Amino acid sequence: MIEKHDKEEGYCRMLGHFLTFEYCRSTNKGLPCSRVLDCWFEIFPIQDFINRNYSDEEQKNIFEAPKSKVLTLTEILEQAQKRLQKNK
Repeated sequence: MIEKHDKEEGYCRMLGHFLTFEYCRSTNKGLPCSRVLDCWFEIFPIQDFINRNYSDEEQKNIFEAPKSKVLTLTEILEQAQKRLQKNK
C-alpha cells in the first residue's frame, strides 16, 4: 500500500522544516521528491519502498538531476515573452 507511511513526519532538508511523507511522496509532479532517500532513510526502508512502488522509468524521473534555477528562470522568461508577443 503506497499510503502506508503518509502520516509519518520527517525533516525536509530542502525546505528546512518537518513534513509528512505524503507531501514528499507526491511533490514532484505526483512522484516523490528527488531527495526522498536522503530525508527518509532513518525512518523506514525508503529504498525498498521506492523499488516496490515505482517502475524503473518513474525512478529515473524521480532521481534525474533537477534543472538549474537559471535555466528554469530563463524558460519562464521566454514563455512570458512569447505570451506578450502573441497578445500584441
